[in-house]
Amino acid sequence: MNKVFCSPITKFILFLAGYVPVVSALRAMSHTFDVLLGNFFGTWLRFGLFPSVLFFALCFGLLLLSVALTKRPPKEEMIFRIWRELDFSLLVIFTLSVVLYLLPTAFVNWAEGSSFFLLILAYMITVFTITELVARLRDRDLLRTLYWVRFFRLHPIWRPLGFLFALLLLGNLLILFVQIITFVLMPAFSMPYDMMRFSGRAPFSLALFFFRFTETATGSAGFSLDITNLLFYFSVITLIALTYFVAAQLNLSKRYDEANEEKIQAERFKSELITNVSHDIRTPLTSIINYVGILKNQPLDGISAEYVTVLDKKSARLKTLIEDLMEASKAGTGNVRVMLEKVNLSELVGQVAGEFDDQFAEQGLTLVLREPDDPVFAYVDSRHLWRTLENLFSNTAKYALPGTRVFAEISLQEDTPVFSLKNTSASPIDLSGDVLTEQFIRGDRARDSEGSGLGLYIAKSLVELMGGEFTIRTSGDLFEVEILFA
Repeated sequence: MNKVFCSPITKFILFLAGYVPVVSALRAMSHTFDVLLGNFFGTWLRFGLFPSVLFFALCFGLLLLSVALTKRPPKEEMIFRIWRELDFSLLVIFTLSVVLYLLPTAFVNWAEGSSFFLLILAYMITVFTITELVARLRDRDLLRTLYWVRFFRLHPIWRPLGFLFALLLLGNLLILFVQIITFVLMPAFSMPYDMMRFSGRAPFSLALFFFRFTETATGSAGFSLDITNLLFYFSVITLIALTYFVAAQLNLSKRYDEANEEKIQAERFKSELITNVSHDIRTPLTSIINYVGILKNQPLDGISAEYVTVLDKKSARLKTLIEDLMEASKAGTGNVRVMLEKVNLSELVGQVAGEFDDQFAEQGLTLVLREPDDPVFAYVDSRHLWRTLENLFSNTAKYALPGTRVFAEISLQEDTPVFSLKNTSASPIDLSGDVLTEQFIRGDRARDSEGSGLGLYIAKSLVELMGGEFTIRTSGDLFEVEILFA
């Protein structure tokens, strides 16, 4: 039963059945159309106004119900898919323009048989647009094809881009409205006054006055029919072009959001994977470290003592790597608590530098600290800044050229606190600063290095979480890090 009710034949029958009460209503409302349509139907299709309205509501309601219950085909033809991509707002504007042209023409040519066909064409276009509305609501495609609605949701009118496009849209719609009023509706009001009296419709008298007033105004302004028609077509083309420019912009925005969402999910998955694996490794690693500690206290000598020393060194490095992994995972995803407070940079840098006196001495490095006479304060998280400076000094101790000077400087640039650290690398640096802050860069290029490749990445992430800027500059074997505090 549902298959028969939703078939195209049933819809076509309901469409024709709906037109019958429309014709009957016209004959009941207007003596002009009673005379005109009487030549075609005689005494038929004269049900009266009220029964015609009820009959039309029944047929039209059944037609819309049939469309709403129709299942969407599993595989749509290309032309159907292209049709469904059309902006529904443009379809409505097109329908209004055509119908507003057909109806006045039918009234003007009331004595000709073409009026009947113009009316059925206007009825067909109107019903088709309404059924298309129901079909898109059924398939949940309406909002997707209302490009202007989606655009103004993305770019509200009070923002510059939204305001500009709102002006363009309203300007083109205003031109279309004026053209329709002047050159489409006005012919309907140019019928002889006697005909209006004969039809017995008072609004036509008011319409005639409005038409004559508009005609006089446009004539006195010197408007040319050719120029205004050209303006009309230009507005139509501009409106269509703007609509599909908006559609293209929405499509790009959708692709960007999808790509960004995929990136966020990948980062979240990576972070969770690192965290879970780190937790799973930490428990057996703790047992290994404990047993290595027990072996170190045993009276071992020769190659056995060397093996224990290697185990102790490698297990300690593995522990550091796991801690760096967890720290990088938290810092990279922003899952770190930040508590900003006023900190004296000179004191904090001096304390961190003191922790590396022994390592610097082993490498023959000389630290040169430059700072202003007055203390420099910055609003930072002291724990995160300590870890950042610790990573930077550790990186310097590992990779700086032995026997050189390391320059650390605290300064103010336009009342903004700045910390910089410069050193000469033991080997030429063939990577840019952005690449050096990527995860595992040291581990990727040198697996036998003591570093995990996460120190600079963690430092940059922590500085950015505190609202600062982390910059690395390289030139030959010169390595410079600059932190600009917020």
